[in-house]
Amino acid sequence: MRPALLWILPPLLLSAPLSAQAPTSAAAPAAPSTVPAATTATAAAPAAPPQAQEQSPAEDLFARKCGSCHTVGKGVRVGPDLKDVAKRRSRAWLELFVKTPSALLDSDPDARNLLAEFKGVRMPDLGLSDAESRMLVDLVIRCSTEPCNLAGRFVAATTATPRDRAVGRELFLGLAPMKAGGAPCVSCHTVRGSKGLLGGGRLAKDLTNVFARLGDEGLDTALKSPAFPLMNKVYAVHPLEASEAFALRAFLYEANLGGEPARDDSWSVSLAGGIGSLAVLVGLNFAWGRRLRGVRQPLTRRRENGKEHLS
Repeated sequence: MRPALLWILPPLLLSAPLSAQAPTSAAAPAAPSTVPAATTATAAAPAAPPQAQEQSPAEDLFARKCGSCHTVGKGVRVGPDLKDVAKRRSRAWLELFVKTPSALLDSDPDARNLLAEFKGVRMPDLGLSDAESRMLVDLVIRCSTEPCNLAGRFVAATTATPRDRAVGRELFLGLAPMKAGGAPCVSCHTVRGSKGLLGGGRLAKDLTNVFARLGDEGLDTALKSPAFPLMNKVYAVHPLEASEAFALRAFLYEANLGGEPARDDSWSVSLAGGIGSLAVLVGLNFAWGRRLRGVRQPLTRRRENGKEHLS
Protein backbone atom coordinates (compact mmCIF):
# COMPACT_ATOMS: atom_id res chain seq x y z
CA MET A 1 0.00 0.00 0.00
CA ARG A 2 1.38 3.35 -0.99
CA PRO A 3 1.14 6.22 1.48
CA ALA A 4 -1.54 8.65 0.36
CA LEU A 5 0.57 11.65 1.33
CA LEU A 6 3.13 10.88 -1.38
CA TRP A 7 0.67 10.87 -4.22
CA ILE A 8 -0.05 13.93 -6.29
CA LEU A 9 -3.43 13.96 -7.89
CA PRO A 10 -4.72 16.61 -10.13
CA PRO A 11 -7.50 18.84 -9.18
CA LEU A 12 -10.90 17.94 -10.64
CA LEU A 13 -13.09 19.82 -11.41
CA LEU A 14 -16.18 21.38 -10.23
CA SER A 15 -16.99 25.04 -10.20
CA ALA A 16 -20.36 25.19 -8.48
CA PRO A 17 -22.10 23.59 -5.48
CA LEU A 18 -23.53 20.22 -6.33
CA SER A 19 -27.10 19.07 -5.83
CA ALA A 20 -27.68 16.29 -3.41
CA GLN A 21 -30.14 14.67 -5.82
CA ALA A 22 -29.29 11.77 -8.06
CA PRO A 23 -29.09 12.63 -11.77
CA THR A 24 -32.04 12.04 -14.04
CA SER A 25 -30.12 11.33 -17.21
CA ALA A 26 -31.41 8.69 -19.60
CA ALA A 27 -30.50 5.09 -19.08
CA ALA A 28 -27.69 3.39 -20.94
CA PRO A 29 -28.51 1.92 -24.38
CA ALA A 30 -28.72 -1.65 -23.06
CA ALA A 31 -29.53 -2.73 -19.51
CA PRO A 32 -26.71 -4.83 -18.10
CA SER A 33 -27.38 -8.36 -16.98
CA THR A 34 -24.28 -8.58 -14.85
CA VAL A 35 -22.19 -6.19 -12.80
CA PRO A 36 -18.42 -6.35 -13.19
CA ALA A 37 -16.60 -7.08 -9.96
CA ALA A 38 -14.31 -4.18 -9.15
CA THR A 39 -10.62 -5.00 -9.15
CA THR A 40 -8.42 -4.82 -6.07
CA ALA A 41 -5.22 -6.49 -5.05
CA THR A 42 -7.20 -9.46 -3.70
CA ALA A 43 -10.50 -9.26 -5.61
CA ALA A 44 -11.48 -11.68 -8.35
CA ALA A 45 -11.19 -10.67 -11.99
CA PRO A 46 -14.12 -8.55 -13.23
CA ALA A 47 -16.92 -10.11 -15.20
CA ALA A 48 -17.05 -9.53 -18.92
CA PRO A 49 -18.84 -6.25 -19.77
CA PRO A 50 -22.34 -6.54 -21.20
CA GLN A 51 -22.78 -6.28 -24.93
CA ALA A 52 -23.92 -2.93 -26.28
CA GLN A 53 -24.35 -1.34 -29.66
CA GLU A 54 -20.93 -0.75 -31.17
CA GLN A 55 -19.78 2.86 -31.36
CA SER A 56 -18.65 4.53 -34.54
CA PRO A 57 -15.15 6.11 -34.52
CA ALA A 58 -16.78 9.53 -34.10
CA GLU A 59 -18.92 8.37 -31.17
CA ASP A 60 -15.90 6.78 -29.51
CA LEU A 61 -13.91 10.01 -29.98
CA PHE A 62 -16.72 12.04 -28.41
CA ALA A 63 -16.96 9.63 -25.45
CA ARG A 64 -13.21 9.87 -24.82
CA LYS A 65 -12.65 13.57 -25.42
CA CYS A 66 -15.96 15.34 -24.79
CA GLY A 67 -18.30 13.16 -22.74
CA SER A 68 -16.97 14.14 -19.32
CA CYS A 69 -18.16 17.72 -19.82
CA HIS A 70 -20.83 17.65 -22.55
CA THR A 71 -23.93 15.78 -23.66
CA VAL A 72 -26.02 15.97 -26.81
CA GLY A 73 -29.59 16.35 -25.62
CA LYS A 74 -29.15 15.08 -22.04
CA GLY A 75 -28.57 18.38 -20.27
CA VAL A 76 -25.71 20.47 -18.93
CA ARG A 77 -22.71 18.87 -17.26
CA VAL A 78 -19.54 20.88 -16.73
CA GLY A 79 -20.09 22.54 -20.12
CA PRO A 80 -23.18 23.22 -22.22
CA ASP A 81 -25.49 20.67 -23.81
CA LEU A 82 -24.45 20.57 -27.47
CA LYS A 83 -27.81 19.69 -28.99
CA ASP A 84 -28.60 22.02 -31.93
CA VAL A 85 -25.38 23.96 -31.34
CA ALA A 86 -25.02 24.29 -35.13
CA LYS A 87 -28.16 26.44 -35.10
CA ARG A 88 -26.49 28.86 -32.67
CA ARG A 89 -22.96 29.05 -34.13
CA SER A 90 -21.47 28.85 -37.61
CA ARG A 91 -19.70 25.66 -38.65
CA ALA A 92 -16.38 27.49 -39.06
CA TRP A 93 -16.67 28.84 -35.49
CA LEU A 94 -17.52 25.38 -34.11
CA GLU A 95 -14.61 23.65 -35.85
CA LEU A 96 -12.16 26.27 -34.63
CA PHE A 97 -13.49 26.14 -31.07
CA VAL A 98 -13.44 22.34 -30.94
CA LYS A 99 -9.84 22.20 -32.19
CA THR A 100 -8.31 25.11 -30.23
CA PRO A 101 -10.70 26.70 -27.73
CA SER A 102 -7.84 28.79 -26.35
CA ALA A 103 -7.78 30.70 -29.63
CA LEU A 104 -11.27 32.06 -28.91
CA LEU A 105 -11.74 32.08 -25.15
CA ASP A 106 -9.64 35.19 -24.60
CA SER A 107 -10.88 37.23 -27.54
CA ASP A 108 -14.15 36.09 -29.13
CA PRO A 109 -17.27 37.67 -27.54
CA ASP A 110 -19.40 34.51 -27.86
CA ALA A 111 -16.67 32.38 -26.31
CA ARG A 112 -16.20 34.89 -23.50
CA ASN A 113 -19.94 34.81 -22.78
CA LEU A 114 -19.82 31.02 -22.53
CA LEU A 115 -16.86 31.26 -20.17
CA ALA A 116 -18.80 33.63 -17.91
CA GLU A 117 -21.96 31.50 -18.07
CA PHE A 118 -20.07 28.42 -16.91
CA LYS A 119 -18.25 30.20 -14.08
CA GLY A 120 -14.85 30.49 -15.71
CA VAL A 121 -14.38 26.76 -16.44
CA ARG A 122 -12.13 26.76 -19.52
CA MET A 123 -12.30 24.01 -22.11
CA PRO A 124 -8.72 22.74 -22.63
CA ASP A 125 -7.07 22.24 -26.01
CA LEU A 126 -7.49 18.51 -26.65
CA GLY A 127 -4.85 18.05 -29.34
CA LEU A 128 -7.41 17.26 -32.05
CA SER A 129 -6.56 17.26 -35.75
CA ASP A 130 -8.60 19.17 -38.33
CA ALA A 131 -10.20 15.90 -39.44
CA GLU A 132 -11.17 14.98 -35.87
CA SER A 133 -12.65 18.44 -35.27
CA ARG A 134 -14.78 18.13 -38.41
CA MET A 135 -15.80 14.60 -37.37
CA LEU A 136 -17.00 15.81 -33.97
CA VAL A 137 -18.96 18.72 -35.43
CA ASP A 138 -20.63 16.33 -37.91
CA LEU A 139 -21.44 13.97 -35.04
CA VAL A 140 -23.05 16.66 -32.89
CA ILE A 141 -25.18 17.82 -35.82
CA ARG A 142 -26.31 14.23 -36.51
CA CYS A 143 -26.94 13.38 -32.84
CA SER A 144 -29.07 16.50 -32.45
CA THR A 145 -31.73 14.89 -34.67
CA GLU A 146 -31.26 11.11 -34.24
CA PRO A 147 -30.20 8.68 -31.48
CA CYS A 148 -26.48 8.12 -30.98
CA ASN A 149 -24.44 5.76 -28.83
CA LEU A 150 -22.22 8.16 -26.88
CA ALA A 151 -21.95 5.91 -23.83
CA GLY A 152 -20.66 2.72 -25.44
CA ARG A 153 -20.31 -0.29 -23.15
CA PHE A 154 -21.76 1.18 -19.99
CA VAL A 155 -22.86 -0.35 -16.68
CA ALA A 156 -24.91 1.90 -14.41
CA ALA A 157 -23.62 2.54 -10.89
CA THR A 158 -27.09 1.79 -9.54
CA THR A 159 -26.47 -1.91 -10.27
CA ALA A 160 -23.40 -2.06 -8.00
CA THR A 161 -23.21 -4.43 -5.05
CA PRO A 162 -22.10 -3.46 -1.52
CA ARG A 163 -18.78 -5.13 -2.34
CA ASP A 164 -18.34 -2.89 -5.41
CA ARG A 165 -18.96 0.20 -3.28
CA ALA A 166 -16.50 -1.01 -0.64
CA VAL A 167 -13.85 -1.54 -3.30
CA GLY A 168 -14.51 1.97 -4.64
CA ARG A 169 -13.97 3.40 -1.17
CA GLU A 170 -10.68 1.53 -0.84
CA LEU A 171 -9.49 2.84 -4.21
CA PHE A 172 -10.57 6.40 -3.36
CA LEU A 173 -8.72 6.37 -0.03
CA GLY A 174 -5.62 4.62 -1.37
CA LEU A 175 -6.22 1.53 0.78
CA ALA A 176 -6.02 -0.54 -2.40
CA PRO A 177 -3.66 0.41 -5.26
CA MET A 178 -4.73 1.31 -8.77
CA LYS A 179 -3.57 -1.34 -11.21
CA ALA A 180 -1.72 1.15 -13.42
CA GLY A 181 -0.16 2.95 -10.46
CA GLY A 182 -2.38 6.03 -10.50
CA ALA A 183 -2.64 8.31 -7.48
CA PRO A 184 -5.56 7.78 -5.07
CA CYS A 185 -8.29 10.40 -5.25
CA VAL A 186 -7.89 11.29 -1.56
CA SER A 187 -4.56 12.98 -2.35
CA CYS A 188 -6.46 16.01 -3.64
CA HIS A 189 -10.17 15.38 -3.01
CA THR A 190 -12.45 14.56 -0.13
CA VAL A 191 -15.79 12.81 0.29
CA ARG A 192 -17.66 13.65 3.47
CA GLY A 193 -18.04 10.67 5.75
CA SER A 194 -15.58 8.46 3.87
CA LYS A 195 -13.95 7.55 7.22
CA GLY A 196 -10.44 7.93 5.88
CA LEU A 197 -7.62 8.40 8.36
CA LEU A 198 -6.81 11.87 6.99
CA GLY A 199 -10.27 12.86 5.74
CA GLY A 200 -9.10 13.99 2.31
CA GLY A 201 -7.10 16.55 0.38
CA ARG A 202 -8.02 20.16 -0.12
CA LEU A 203 -6.18 20.77 -3.39
CA ALA A 204 -9.34 20.18 -5.44
CA LYS A 205 -13.10 20.04 -5.01
CA ASP A 206 -15.12 18.04 -2.52
CA LEU A 207 -16.55 15.10 -4.50
CA THR A 208 -19.38 14.17 -2.14
CA ASN A 209 -22.01 15.16 -4.71
CA VAL A 210 -20.03 14.88 -7.95
CA PHE A 211 -22.41 12.12 -9.10
CA ALA A 212 -25.26 14.63 -9.14
CA ARG A 213 -23.14 17.16 -10.99
CA LEU A 214 -21.82 15.00 -13.83
CA GLY A 215 -24.31 12.17 -13.95
CA ASP A 216 -23.37 8.50 -14.13
CA GLU A 217 -22.17 8.49 -17.75
CA GLY A 218 -20.35 11.80 -17.41
CA LEU A 219 -18.57 10.65 -14.28
CA ASP A 220 -17.58 7.41 -16.01
CA THR A 221 -15.98 9.37 -18.85
CA ALA A 222 -14.33 11.82 -16.47
CA LEU A 223 -12.65 8.93 -14.65
CA LYS A 224 -11.57 7.01 -17.74
CA SER A 225 -10.61 9.92 -20.03
CA PRO A 226 -10.37 13.10 -17.94
CA ALA A 227 -10.50 16.31 -19.93
CA PHE A 228 -9.28 18.42 -17.02
CA PRO A 229 -5.70 19.51 -17.83
CA LEU A 230 -3.75 18.41 -14.75
CA MET A 231 -5.76 15.24 -14.16
CA ASN A 232 -5.36 14.34 -17.82
CA LYS A 233 -1.57 14.65 -17.59
CA VAL A 234 -1.34 12.43 -14.53
CA TYR A 235 -3.75 9.73 -15.67
CA ALA A 236 -2.61 9.68 -19.30
CA VAL A 237 0.21 7.37 -18.20
CA HIS A 238 -1.72 5.74 -15.32
CA PRO A 239 -5.24 5.16 -16.71
CA LEU A 240 -8.01 3.59 -14.66
CA GLU A 241 -9.37 0.24 -15.69
CA ALA A 242 -13.09 -0.07 -16.42
CA SER A 243 -13.66 -2.07 -13.23
CA GLU A 244 -11.87 0.59 -11.14
CA ALA A 245 -13.93 3.39 -12.67
CA PHE A 246 -17.11 1.37 -12.01
CA ALA A 247 -16.18 0.82 -8.36
CA LEU A 248 -15.38 4.51 -7.86
CA ARG A 249 -18.70 5.50 -9.47
CA ALA A 250 -20.50 3.10 -7.15
CA PHE A 251 -18.81 4.65 -4.11
CA LEU A 252 -19.55 8.22 -5.27
CA TYR A 253 -23.15 7.30 -6.10
CA GLU A 254 -23.66 6.12 -2.52
CA ALA A 255 -21.92 9.23 -1.15
CA ASN A 256 -24.23 11.45 -3.22
CA LEU A 257 -27.30 9.75 -1.78
CA GLY A 258 -26.05 10.14 1.77
CA GLY A 259 -25.08 6.50 2.13
CA GLU A 260 -21.92 7.60 3.95
CA PRO A 261 -22.71 9.03 7.42
CA ALA A 262 -21.87 12.70 7.78
CA ARG A 263 -18.96 13.58 10.02
CA ASP A 264 -16.36 16.27 10.52
CA ASP A 265 -13.49 15.67 8.09
CA SER A 266 -11.39 18.56 9.34
CA TRP A 267 -8.48 16.15 9.93
CA SER A 268 -7.32 16.47 6.34
CA VAL A 269 -4.19 15.80 4.32
CA SER A 270 -3.30 19.49 4.40
CA LEU A 271 -3.78 19.71 8.19
CA ALA A 272 -1.74 16.57 8.75
CA GLY A 273 0.96 17.93 6.46
CA GLY A 274 1.07 21.19 8.42
CA ILE A 275 1.35 19.40 11.75
CA GLY A 276 4.03 17.12 10.33
CA SER A 277 6.03 20.09 9.01
CA LEU A 278 5.80 21.82 12.39
CA ALA A 279 7.05 18.65 14.12
CA VAL A 280 10.00 18.45 11.71
CA LEU A 281 10.91 22.10 12.36
CA VAL A 282 10.79 21.58 16.11
CA GLY A 283 13.00 18.51 15.78
CA LEU A 284 15.52 20.35 13.60
CA ASN A 285 15.61 23.27 16.01
CA PHE A 286 16.30 20.88 18.90
CA ALA A 287 19.05 19.13 16.94
CA TRP A 288 20.59 22.45 15.86
CA GLY A 289 20.75 23.64 19.47
CA ARG A 290 22.68 20.52 20.48
CA ARG A 291 24.96 20.37 17.44
CA LEU A 292 28.10 21.76 19.18
CA ARG A 293 27.49 20.62 22.72
CA GLY A 294 30.34 18.13 22.54
CA VAL A 295 32.73 20.95 21.52
CA ARG A 296 31.43 23.76 23.73
CA GLN A 297 31.47 21.88 27.02
CA PRO A 298 35.24 21.06 27.00
CA LEU A 299 36.04 24.66 25.97
CA THR A 300 33.89 26.03 28.77
CA ARG A 301 35.54 23.78 31.33
CA ARG A 302 39.04 24.80 30.17
CA ARG A 303 38.12 28.45 30.40
CA GLU A 304 36.76 28.04 33.92
CA ASN A 305 39.84 26.04 34.96
CA GLY A 306 42.10 28.77 33.55
CA LYS A 307 40.32 31.41 35.57
CA GLU A 308 40.76 29.37 38.73
CA HIS A 309 44.52 29.06 38.14
CA LEU A 310 44.88 32.81 37.59
CA SER A 311 43.06 33.56 40.78
